[in-house]
Amino acid sequence: MTTDQYLADLRNAIRSLPPDDAAQAVAYYDEYLHDADDPAAAMAGLGTPKEVAADILAGYVGQPAAKPRLGVLWAVVLGILAAPLAAPLAIVVFAIVLVAVVTILAVVVSLVATAIGIAVGGLGLILTGFFVVAQSFTTFAWLVGGGLLSIAVGLLAAFGMIKLGQVIVAALARWAAGIVNRRRRAAPASQKGTQP
Repeated sequence: MTTDQYLADLRNAIRSLPPDDAAQAVAYYDEYLHDADDPAAAMAGLGTPKEVAADILAGYVGQPAAKPRLGVLWAVVLGILAAPLAAPLAIVVFAIVLVAVVTILAVVVSLVATAIGIAVGGLGLILTGFFVVAQSFTTFAWLVGGGLLSIAVGLLAAFGMIKLGQVIVAALARWAAGIVNRRRRAAPASQKGTQP
């Protein structure tokens, strides 16, 4: 995320403040980020724009001289009320995602098993053809041809499903790594507030 995008997200997150106060807050963080040697590290240290906005809004409400508008108070009250719901909601979302992932992988595994079953069935057709070769050469030819076709289709489908499974697993791994990386970046910001 660029510094300009970070500041734009911050400006959007504190739009409920009076315009002068919002402009002062954004100007402070603009100066801070532009003076930093490594703006990316500075942004990571601050936390997400939403986290910074929550601190700004909480600080604004806590000022005795400030006359917060109803929107700011409403945002803080909603934030406080939403806190007990966040953990169970996160667990539900995680469970839904986990069920979706397991379902997708189960479908891919079942499709691979079906493709292998088609190939094995083709092998059975070929063997059956050899048992009837003495009675009818035409039946033998049909059974062996159908068996070879079934083996080819089954192996091709199994190979395709295995490749699809690899692509899905790689995509899920990238997605999970992205979530872990976002959590790691957010952890220093949350630890920053707990240190004396």
